[in-house]
Amino acid sequence: KGHPPHPSPFPVFLWECWVSGSKRVHKRCGGAKVWWRGRKRERAGKPRKHKGGSGPRHRVSSHFGGARVGWAMSARAAWRAVTRTWTGRTAVAAVCLHQYDTHWRYERFNRNIRTVAAAVATLVDYKYTLVQHPEMLDELHQRVAKRWYDLCCRNAGLYIKLGQQIATMNHVLPAPYMFYFSKLNDAAPAVGYDVVNSIVCKDYGVPSVDAVFADFDREPLASASIAQVHKASLPDGTPVAVKVQKPEIAVQLPWDLACFRLLLFSFEKIFDLPMYWSCDSVCDVLCQETDFRCEARNAQIAAEDFSDNPKVYVPRVYTDMTTKRVMAMEFIDARSIADLAGLRSEGFSVGEVAGIMVDAFSHQIFVSGFVHADPHPGNILVRRSPDGGGKDTQIVLLDHGCYVSCSEAFRREYCRLWRAMVLTDETELLRICRAWGVGDSELFASMQLLKPYTPGKGGVHLNATTRADVLKLQLEAFERVRGLLCDSQRVPRELILIGRNLNIVRANNKGMGSPVNRVNNMAKYASLG
Repeated sequence: KGHPPHPSPFPVFLWECWVSGSKRVHKRCGGAKVWWRGRKRERAGKPRKHKGGSGPRHRVSSHFGGARVGWAMSARAAWRAVTRTWTGRTAVAAVCLHQYDTHWRYERFNRNIRTVAAAVATLVDYKYTLVQHPEMLDELHQRVAKRWYDLCCRNAGLYIKLGQQIATMNHVLPAPYMFYFSKLNDAAPAVGYDVVNSIVCKDYGVPSVDAVFADFDREPLASASIAQVHKASLPDGTPVAVKVQKPEIAVQLPWDLACFRLLLFSFEKIFDLPMYWSCDSVCDVLCQETDFRCEARNAQIAAEDFSDNPKVYVPRVYTDMTTKRVMAMEFIDARSIADLAGLRSEGFSVGEVAGIMVDAFSHQIFVSGFVHADPHPGNILVRRSPDGGGKDTQIVLLDHGCYVSCSEAFRREYCRLWRAMVLTDETELLRICRAWGVGDSELFASMQLLKPYTPGKGGVHLNATTRADVLKLQLEAFERVRGLLCDSQRVPRELILIGRNLNIVRANNKGMGSPVNRVNNMAKYASLG
């Protein structure tokens, strides 16, 4: 085949298409065929041989007609090369799929390709590079943490929620993960007002937002991984907070969950870790979290649960204005528990706030059995109680989409577990762990307490957690996790989201300076349950 006589900006593929098309053209155009052969002889260092037609008709045909038809035939040859070979067909299909997925389907396919690529790179780093170069451990932690942080930022949506969960696991993950993923609490992008307006109009069946609300702020108050919140007012002037689900969530969710299942299954087989058993429960909760009608029901149950506790408040939800993607609730003007400087400036005691928070979630775990599984700082506000004359401290719980409803049998057994851990009752602890299919009772107790559990050293609730305790827990988790579960089918699924609650509450308490002995407070409620 021919090659370009000089460096060409066109790819070799297009040049070969031009050559194949030109050959057919010149064969039909008289002297053009002679011209083509002459060019080949010149490249071989041989003189031209003038054969065939040499009159004006042939020269004109060669220089003008052949050029026009040559371009047409080249385009035709390129099209045939694309459509008549599997390589070409695959390339065209991939380009079309990429463009369709990017511009019309919110990158539901592309984002999972990026996730699988990041997972494969992580596998290579920890499974092979680390074995050959153990001295590169810190560098690998830094590289992998940066890779997954960038992935969460680019994919957004549920990946932001995943990154926020990773940020709360500073008791078991290396420092680079904390450095990067702690930035994700404010990284969720917001959608424009036109998109919000279209969703509200479609779900409420009205021509515009003004038909429902007297006033509606175009800029969101906050933007989370699944939804964003706008301040509005009802026709009677009542201020409300309107939660609107982002449009891409419904499209991306099935694909994200399928990728999540694939990764858990692969990591379990490759690293020999018990991971996939929790997959179904996590996926079910995420699906419920995207339905605001479930969140409205959860908020009503939680409000009834705390109705006799003036220190905890759940905002009212307007059920008649709640759909699958839009929810209106009572607007609360308060500060986040993460705003320590603001709380102190208004006279709040950080220790008192932390104590109310720990007590509230301990009550849910050990007494009511209906547990908020996403109590991160953005979902907990602090204000003065309106019923206490503006003096009593009150926390406000938001975002009730992620809840776990514990069975009565599990709630009672979990209370017994905590009493056994706190009193170091080894016989009772082993009995419960065997009934739940847990093979390593000491590691399991450490994971529940979120601090090292060592039997025979007295009450674990009396000791504060030190840096050495954290390092010890990390080493135990990495070395003994393979033997943690002996029968994953018997493990109560409630432990998954209760563990999430415990971890986030621990992280909140630590972020406030650890003013509360969390284990001690929880042990009191375990004795009540």
